[in-house]
Amino acid sequence: MTSNPTDAPPARWLRQLALGLALLLPLSASAAEVLVFGGTGQLGAEVARALHRAGHTVTVFHREGSGLERLQGVPVKFVTGDATREADVRAAFTARRYEVAVNALGKRGSDPAAFYETTQRAITAGAKAGGVRQVILHSSVGAGESRAIYPESRWPQMAEVLTAKDVAERELMASGVPYTIIRNAVLRNDAPGATERAELSTDQRRFGAVTRSGLGRLTADCALKADCLGRIFHAVDPQVALPAATRGH
Repeated sequence: MTSNPTDAPPARWLRQLALGLALLLPLSASAAEVLVFGGTGQLGAEVARALHRAGHTVTVFHREGSGLERLQGVPVKFVTGDATREADVRAAFTARRYEVAVNALGKRGSDPAAFYETTQRAITAGAKAGGVRQVILHSSVGAGESRAIYPESRWPQMAEVLTAKDVAERELMASGVPYTIIRNAVLRNDAPGATERAELSTDQRRFGAVTRSGLGRLTADCALKADCLGRIFHAVDPQVALPAATRGH
């Protein structure tokens, strides 16, 4: 993975200390208590489903009034709150001990772009207070170093959102909380009869599409895995075609 030129020595030192402390405890594929933010959404439901299949105990944090139909038949617990309110998020972390927290939130149309940095800031603070051993943040290609490969034609439309996601990433990395960041460029639903072949790459120049189910599996694969800590990945599925508007980025 290429180095991050914005990684100032204090932030790098804090991250290395946090990762060192996390690695003092064995990370394995054993069952964990996982809190999923945005677990009722299209991506979050796939994440929750994949985590359950992997043997983890899953709690979904969702807004009042969110539809739960995507999780029908999946034995998950639910916590209701507003992820933009730090008090609500902190209450979720103090009510139960979680080992992993996953941020799969997506803003609604009326939410400002700052939704992404506000919610991740609350999750980071709650995870830190609760002693969470890993925060997995779903972010987007276009944040951090990957700005260089983002299609220029789409940047004016997406600049505000991607800038907020970049802030969320940087604050998480500097927080001292053990983290994994998984970026995607284009999310797709599974094609009928297709088998996903999603993979994680540390190459921040990698630009590709991935299915939501594939991204869910990759998230579960990284839960409590030492080789996922402190890393930024791009999720891609080589068999999933990119939309015409994003080709030739």
